[in-house]
Amino acid sequence: MDLPRITNDSGPSLATVSKDGALTPFPDMSWNSWTDADTRAVLKAAQAKSGPPKADPKAEQATPARHAGGDAKPKDVGSATGRGTTAMPASSQPAPPAASPAPPPAPTPGTAFIGLNAVHLAPDGSLWAVDTGTPGFGKPPLPGGTKLVRIDLKTNKVTRVLVLPQDVLRPKSMIDDIRFNGGRAYITDAGAPGLIVLDLASGNFRRVLDGDAALTAQRPTLVDGEMLRGPDGKPVMIHADQLEVTPDGQWLFVQPLCGPMVRIPTALIDDPNVPARVLSAAVQFWYDTPALGGTAITRDGTLLLLDLENDSLLSLSPDRTLTLLLQDPRLHWADAPFLSPDGTLFVPVPQLDRAAPFHHGHTQIRYPVMLFSLNPAALAAGAKARAQAAADARAKAQAAQEAAAQAAAQQAAQQSSHDATAPAQAATPPSAAPQPPPAQAPAGKPSRSGGKPPEPEAAQREPGTGGARGGSGSAPKHDADQPLPAPSSRRPGPSL
Repeated sequence: MDLPRITNDSGPSLATVSKDGALTPFPDMSWNSWTDADTRAVLKAAQAKSGPPKADPKAEQATPARHAGGDAKPKDVGSATGRGTTAMPASSQPAPPAASPAPPPAPTPGTAFIGLNAVHLAPDGSLWAVDTGTPGFGKPPLPGGTKLVRIDLKTNKVTRVLVLPQDVLRPKSMIDDIRFNGGRAYITDAGAPGLIVLDLASGNFRRVLDGDAALTAQRPTLVDGEMLRGPDGKPVMIHADQLEVTPDGQWLFVQPLCGPMVRIPTALIDDPNVPARVLSAAVQFWYDTPALGGTAITRDGTLLLLDLENDSLLSLSPDRTLTLLLQDPRLHWADAPFLSPDGTLFVPVPQLDRAAPFHHGHTQIRYPVMLFSLNPAALAAGAKARAQAAADARAKAQAAQEAAAQAAAQQAAQQSSHDATAPAQAATPPSAAPQPPPAQAPAGKPSRSGGKPPEPEAAQREPGTGGARGGSGSAPKHDADQPLPAPSSRRPGPSL
């Protein structure tokens, strides 16, 4: 597990983690022994090479007096009474103490981690560590400190150290991460926007897309709605940061921490004869991603993205479909995920925005620092099921809306027919009004006029209602033109 250190006096830079959470320096303690005192020694040596340092009056006063021989004047070794030295025969003098073991040599910038920022597993199974060489946030790299360190995981030994030459670095360089593609490796420079290409066989480095706009942070970084600011109060601008190579090796995805993401043909990156303007013109916009803490890529080319702005895990398919897989406040600045061969995604959560440099020297990190294991395939299946359920719910609501609109239209037609019939009856002239029937005799008996008893008048019914006119209530009206509310396009995912 790699958790970048902001200061250099606490804990290892690289360590293995046991089940109980204990850290063991990896590959050994010497590689994790760099301190601020070592930084001061290197800077002092560099200053001495550039010119003699100014004399320190206090140091001169503290220097002990020296005798003519040039050595510090020895003190007398007296007796308990302080009266002088008592001579002793050689045979009675005690044996000299055994020589203590020599102290280990002081670490040098090329033999210890100074500012480790990332580790990545190469296709051959070796582990590569990316050391910025910077002794603290925002500080320039130490001479000879910016390097790549290859560790053989079969022997847990360092087998190769590649120090980046000054011609591929810039004064503000901070190499960030690494990815492999055949015989080459690509390294992003987050301090001075650019991409560094390494030929693995020869160990030669080249710098490309130097200062390119596509690799330059153009907007501030937001974390949970808060702008990330440095010790000076200004927005932190982290340039070329995340990168991934497609499974077929043909494309390199890369972006500043804040986004957006672009892709570049690797054939043009790998060719040293391609002019800078041609390579820059080949950069293609891919997706307007949020600020990302880290990325991984699956075998089918789906990108897994750790969204810093919303404490979430996203997937971006090759056809550029963005899906929310998981949203949880415990993923606050999740960083540097690792996708294992069995499909498990390991996600450390270092909470970098809560580190002391971003809060006036007072850390806001909430311990313990967590390491989660996730199953992206299961999360994707769950997201697909939720999307289908949401689509079914929308279809059901749409069908209900259409049925209600149809019923309302039928009711309106019936009401219109009723309203058209009622005025016609009221306009009948009095002379044409039907006369009341003559008095009827009891049933079975003839009337006084001798006529037969009339048939009873049938009750008038409203056509199509099945009941007497005015005997049924009208259904409530529904505005068929009122649309259903649009469903949320970003629903919370399941909890961890």
